[in-house]
Amino acid sequence: MYLVADLGGTTLRAGWAEAGADAVSGVRRVPVDGVARFPDLPTGELQARVVGQLVSVLRERFLAAPRPPAALAVAFAGPVGRTGTVVDAPTIWGRRGPDLPLARILGQELGVPARVLNDVTAAGWRYAVPGGEDDDFFCMVTVSSGVGNKVFHRGEVLLPQDGRGGEIGHLRVDFTPDAPRCDCGERGHLGAIASGRGALHATRELARRFPGAFARSSLSAACGGDPGRLSAQQVASGIHGHDSFAVHAVTPGVRHLARTLATVHTALGVRRFVVMGGFARAAGEPYLRLLAEEMTKAGSFLLPPSGEAQDMLHPAAPDDDDGLIGCVRLLDRPAACPDDAALPLLPSPGTP
Repeated sequence: MYLVADLGGTTLRAGWAEAGADAVSGVRRVPVDGVARFPDLPTGELQARVVGQLVSVLRERFLAAPRPPAALAVAFAGPVGRTGTVVDAPTIWGRRGPDLPLARILGQELGVPARVLNDVTAAGWRYAVPGGEDDDFFCMVTVSSGVGNKVFHRGEVLLPQDGRGGEIGHLRVDFTPDAPRCDCGERGHLGAIASGRGALHATRELARRFPGAFARSSLSAACGGDPGRLSAQQVASGIHGHDSFAVHAVTPGVRHLARTLATVHTALGVRRFVVMGGFARAAGEPYLRLLAEEMTKAGSFLLPPSGEAQDMLHPAAPDDDDGLIGCVRLLDRPAACPDDAALPLLPSPGTP
């Protein structure tokens, strides 16, 4: 029996599963007590609040499980080092705080071996095939509270020991002085523009600039005509429903994401992108079509034989369990590595 959790920028999920299971039971979902809910709290207080919340929910799920779980794994929205130490967490506690040995803390609190890994890495284990063929080469992409990615090859994630990789959300793509501010504190990052939070910000700004057009959109009806009451979920639903105002508002952010993915494709030859995350899932197929159109405009010459970027974009499973099931897959793997994260990692630069 395993205890698993997925701590994102918006939602904390936790439940249990039998070894080898394809589903997680007893899942509890609660809003994360992070920067999105408490934007005025300093980083240290947010860090303590979120860790306390995680321990509380995990302990409650531990006691509710039909048998005492023998191991724990947590998918975490931020870079995580080889030993389960959290390096950064912009969408959870904002600006950089001290490194947090989360695996050690959870192991001490719950009394079972604990592993902590990045949430996109965890999700990738759901789709990776250990020991697969050469064509088992893909990139997980998340569009949710933030934006991130991880590249997998033959069932293994490609990461350095400190977990710093696959953080395209913190690539600066807008260099204007008033570019949107990222949760990490910097301006113009891809995550501040192309994430669900970025899409919400862009839509609200466009609504304030063009109130007449906004009033004619389905978004206006959804929020009672007040852009300040608009939610990212409503923006995603607008895209899914082909609302022209919503599509127009998010297109600049999608364009930046598309150019970034086209760069990954051109640089590495990746031809399979699995797109996950709450915002992308809610926006659905219309969002992927828009993303594909913008990737094609980026002009990569390595497109699939059909010539359509959409051939490379694949939606993740329609549920909200990628990170949870990925944690189960991780715990199922042979315990060949003694480190808390047990990830097949590349050496850090300069390491023999």
